[in-house]
Amino acid sequence: MSATIAQPKTREISSSVPDPRLMRAINPLVRGMLRSPLRRLLGEHVLLLTYTGRISGRQYTLPVGYTRDDDTLTVISQHSASKRWWRNLRGGARVTVDLQGARRVCDTEVIEEPTLVANEVERMIVLLGAREASARLFMKLDTTPPLTHAELARALDGVVIVRLTPSGLP
Repeated sequence: MSATIAQPKTREISSSVPDPRLMRAINPLVRGMLRSPLRRLLGEHVLLLTYTGRISGRQYTLPVGYTRDDDTLTVISQHSASKRWWRNLRGGARVTVDLQGARRVCDTEVIEEPTLVANEVERMIVLLGAREASARLFMKLDTTPPLTHAELARALDGVVIVRLTPSGLP
């Protein structure tokens, strides 16, 4: 008779962001709503981010979810392998955000290294609680029992954080 050893349940962080193709299809509608009085229907945690392409020089505007921490806005990009808009923000690029009807210029910081991303996610879990952090980050955070820092960093590999700091009015 052979003994079976129970394997520990694999815990992971899963995204609750819709497929990138769906996002591309609905983004024009969301952009229009965010520029109108209907923006309230989308809630308080979506903004319009306008940036300039590094190579093309074209301006792009996309709706993104964010979390506010004092004056800093944090955006998570989970489709980093297929949608790399954040690469244009490396090196502290300036962007414009339309936030709840007000336009602000922001400086950016892109955080790509998984350990640093895990630090930010852990900080948000402490700040907001696991349930609210999951909702705001568009992730299902399996935190019972809590993930170790190494497990969290592995689970967040490929996730990018963009920190936006208002620098003044345009």
